[in-house]
Amino acid sequence: MTAFEFSKAPKAKQTRIYSESRSYSAFPHVVRLEGDELLLAFRQAPRHPAGVRHTDPKSIITVIRSPDAGKTWNVDEAAQLAAGGGQEFGLLYLGGGRVGGALAAHEVFPESEAERSGVPWTHPREFPFRSVGAVWCWSDNYGLTWRVDRTILVGPGVQACAPAVRLRDGTLMIPAYGARGRSKIGSSVLYRSDNKGVTWSDGIDIARGTPKSRAYQEPVLMELTPGHLLCMLRVGDPKAPGIFWRCESNDGGQTWSKPESTGILSGACPRLLKLRDGRLLLTYGRRFEPYGIYATISDDGGKSWGDTWQLRPAPDGDHGYTSSLEFDNGRILTTTYGKNARGVTGITGTFWTLP
Repeated sequence: MTAFEFSKAPKAKQTRIYSESRSYSAFPHVVRLEGDELLLAFRQAPRHPAGVRHTDPKSIITVIRSPDAGKTWNVDEAAQLAAGGGQEFGLLYLGGGRVGGALAAHEVFPESEAERSGVPWTHPREFPFRSVGAVWCWSDNYGLTWRVDRTILVGPGVQACAPAVRLRDGTLMIPAYGARGRSKIGSSVLYRSDNKGVTWSDGIDIARGTPKSRAYQEPVLMELTPGHLLCMLRVGDPKAPGIFWRCESNDGGQTWSKPESTGILSGACPRLLKLRDGRLLLTYGRRFEPYGIYATISDDGGKSWGDTWQLRPAPDGDHGYTSSLEFDNGRILTTTYGKNARGVTGITGTFWTLP
């Protein structure tokens, strides 16, 4: 295996956005609203001394904002949604104060009610739960409030995992993954709306997993040119665990090429950002030594990737799920989750500049 080579991210400055000793906070998504105002959503749940539990009846999505481009965050003025099983909420700013998002909604039951819930308790380390599905949520007041009547169940039983995407023609897309049909192997799928989120299509297969190949999970979408889409995927593949795969669509997501390996080793979820100069930025958590948050650039639409930079080191593999944005001066903010010196998992940020 080729040695993993990387450099430290140039002019990196670390910041801790949210950390609370009794909480396990993870899966951040950050967007820029107007001017220097940022909005960030993340999963917040009780911290369990026995170890990480991704499901909890007290799980919520917490939404906080920064008035000054991420220098400070108004934590005490947080908004919340998806009580009782919020897992992840991928934000998209639509302009005019409207913020939309793809919610991964879980239905979580107390352990004492496992039998009465009727839900198979298949994950002993977790609470009894099932996936409600991928849900489109929106706010018309800059994310100040999230009304329960402004939600649409888009994909029953699947899990949203990345930001919703708006194509240049206005089409909205939500990538998700889960077991499709009779198969118990995870497949990646997208849902599209041609009327600003009022109604949504049935699921369109991006990559269908099979027992003889691999599971395709946690897809993230990016429009390269009008109608030309790139999808990056985390896969479940016992023969080559932790590698990102990719595929493309040239017809607005209706059909997709056969997935192929990128050779990039992570073990967590890929995240993409199209920079102002047209290049693609890929950020990810690496759950193999050397642990940490890494970034790399592509100037050919994700067919190949250049140098790798470490944004921040990590003590172990429990980290990742990045979200980035680029400011007008070229400075980048990459948010993620990770542990502090006391082992408390919270939301962090790295300000850095591409060389």
